[in-house]
Order: sequence, then C-alpha cells, then structure tokens
Amino acid sequence: MFKKVFFILPIFAMIGYFSLLALSSTSMRPVTTESPPDFTLVVSGQELGYLEPCGCAEGLIGGFPRRDSVLLQLATGGKNLLRIANGNLISDAGRQSALKAEIGFTALKEMEYAAFNVGPRDLLLGIEPLNYFSKTSEIPFLSANLFQGEERVFQPFTFHTMSFKDLHRQVAIVGITSQQFEIYAENASSDLILKAPEAALKELIPQLSSECEFIVLLAHAGIDEAKGLAKAFPQIDVIIVGDEKSDALKEAVSIGDTVLLNPGTKGKALGRLDIRWDKGEKRADTHFELLTLSERIPDSPRMTDLLFVYQQMLAAENLSEEMERELPSTGGMYAGNASCKTCHTSEYASWKKTKHSHAYHTLVEKGHEKDPDCLTCHTVGFGFQTGFISEPQTPTLADVGCENCHGVGGNHVKNPQPGYGKVTKANCLTCHTTENSPNFDYDVYFPKILHEVMETITRE
Repeated sequence: MFKKVFFILPIFAMIGYFSLLALSSTSMRPVTTESPPDFTLVVSGQELGYLEPCGCAEGLIGGFPRRDSVLLQLATGGKNLLRIANGNLISDAGRQSALKAEIGFTALKEMEYAAFNVGPRDLLLGIEPLNYFSKTSEIPFLSANLFQGEERVFQPFTFHTMSFKDLHRQVAIVGITSQQFEIYAENASSDLILKAPEAALKELIPQLSSECEFIVLLAHAGIDEAKGLAKAFPQIDVIIVGDEKSDALKEAVSIGDTVLLNPGTKGKALGRLDIRWDKGEKRADTHFELLTLSERIPDSPRMTDLLFVYQQMLAAENLSEEMERELPSTGGMYAGNASCKTCHTSEYASWKKTKHSHAYHTLVEKGHEKDPDCLTCHTVGFGFQTGFISEPQTPTLADVGCENCHGVGGNHVKNPQPGYGKVTKANCLTCHTTENSPNFDYDVYFPKILHEVMETITRE
C-alpha cells in the first residue's frame, strides 16, 4: 500500500501578495469597542481527501489555497492564532491517498498548525507512515485513547504557549477518538485498541488542569457524545467535534463553561473562536464564526504551487494508468463513442455540441489529466477494465461520452435490444455532486444535453 515515501520541503516565496477580498462567514461580528482577543483559535479537519475544489463549476467552496489566504490575512490583521486540525485528512487507502497525505501535511506545516488529532481514516495510511509524517511536518500527532497493547501509539496531548500582553498562557491540546470507529483501528493492525475516551480523559484532565490555563479537546465523535464529555469534564474549555457525517455548527454550543465547535467536513470552512482573559478570568468569546472558503477568497500562491507539485507526483507515478481496475457489473465491455456513432448519427452530432464532448480536455488545460479523482468524471469507464486508460491508448473513451449516461454498451453494440440506455437523475448525480457541482439542477441542466432527435420527438 505504501510503496514509496516522498518528503517535500517547498520554499515558496510570497511575491506581491494581494489583500484578501472578503471572508464569507455564517455570522458577522457586530461593531464593538471591546478590546482585541488575547488569542484566536482556528480549527479545521475532516478534509476526507479534498485538498482543493475540482474547479468544474461555479460556486465551489473549500481548499487549502483559500484557507491559507484566510490564515495569512488573520495573522496580518494582528490576530494571535492557534491553528489546530481535527484529523481525517484522507478518505481511503491507496497510493493516491498517501500522496495526498504527503502534500496535506506539508501544507499544514506551512500554515503553522500546532496539533493534529489522528482520525480513524488517517489510520488507513498505517502507523509507520503517520509517525513519519508527524516527524517531517514537525506537527504533534495526537490520540489519547489509541493503544497498541498497553502503550499509546501517539502522544495524548501537547502544550502550546500563547503570548499576549506580556503574559504567557499554557494551552493543552488533547486528542481522542470515539469507540464507534474501532473497526478502523482493528483493520490497521490486529493489536490496535481504541479504549474508552472517558477513561483516558479521567487520567489526563486533572493533570492538565494543574499544569495549564486552557484545555482544548479534539474529538472524533458526534455532538451528543461530545456533550457527555463536556458534562463529565467541565475543566475542558473547548471541544472541537467532528466525524465524516457531521454538519458544521453555525453557532457554538455551550455546555456549562465548555464551548463545542464543529467546522464541518471536506475542508469547506474554518472555525474561529476568540479567547480572552478578563481580569484574570478566562472565557471563550460568544461570537464564534464559521468562515466559509468561498470563491471570493483568492488562492494563496504557495498553496497553489504545492498542489501543482501534487499533480506532478501523480504524473510521475503514472497512477491513472497503473491502478487496479474492476470489471463492469453489467453491459459487457465499454464500446466507446465511435461505436455508438455508427447507428446514432444524429445523437452523436448533438452530443458534440455539448460541454460533455470536451470534458477531458478541460483537465488538460488545468494540468489535471493524470489525476484519478478527476478522470473518474471526465472520461468513460475510468477505473474499470476496458474503460479509459489514457488519451493515446483509449481516445474514444476520453470526455464524458455516451456510456457515462446510458451505461456500458458493449453488449448492446453486439446485439441491440430495446430497453438499453435509459437515463435517470441518479446517473447525473454520480458526478454532479454537492462538492463538484453545487448549483446543479437536474430539471435545468438535463435539457441542455438532451439530443436533438429526442427534442423533436418530445415536441411532436
């Protein structure tokens, strides 16, 4: 799974850096004469492999380049930032995820993250690679309740000193994972155990309370489980909640003096919470902001350069051509657009007028033609036997063609039968997802790719 390991130490100059145009947030901070916060907690996590938006449509949100721009602007604006990540950087096993991790952890290092809570999906990389990434990124990887035998696999917590007003405050950052994700630990190694988070925290929290002034818990858990932890351990000041199915919280949730935050999934937003000490008493500002990484935010040049390196790594390893391929479940072999043209001349001519007919070449223009994530939706049958391999090898399977919508056509070409090729909304939603096509409306878009011969029949 993890054949090779690359480590990149990018040094990207910020030349003529532009000002941030706007921050899109769920709530705008009201005008106030209140003094600036002592420090600002900025939280992210649950990227699940999304390093940047695919760029195929308008309205896309998220990505490391926009995140870096926001962080740079906040720091330039005088914010004293503590940046922490709640894990699940990747979504699955495999070489491409390993390369995403290589780039992702390099990016987090460049953005000066102070801690990373190892998520259940991160365990798919393997313990040894994770230790390597922690060492090379110089970011503490945390997990207070993941054990190998009687030993913790990663450090349970880390301390970070925040300095302000000639004062120095010690912040403890702890990481835990709910036992509902135990299957990931078992799959990573037979001797990995996720112990109960409550037991781990019962051991650690009294110690941390005596050694530091502020405690942040990074938790791979749902909101209800996190509320229970807040009640059981009121010494915890902030809990960052998250799992791959959790929606972002537009407002902070308070359980006693503990504040719960959730920045959401797939890197779409950053959570921001200001922290103040008033007359020696700490408190979390009630004005939590969820900063959505919208198109109005410019890309950071250094992150754009880093993602270009990622595309070069994909091309160098030729993953798109050497990956394992599945057999199509129905329809036989992929036939290609040229085979369809023989009998369906009018439909083929109609298809040639649509954006689908040059979908692959939009990848070439962006330099993403070797990215398996992109090829899945910009070619015919990518990832399947007899499907797209490369433009030189399978030219009639480039672009979004007949079989993307109508299904594998080999059997139909050999023996045409009625009933083949019915198109449903589900066909479209395979690629027109919320992440890739947020403004997609089936009733609006489908007529734009409807074949002219079908339009004539419909009018008649």
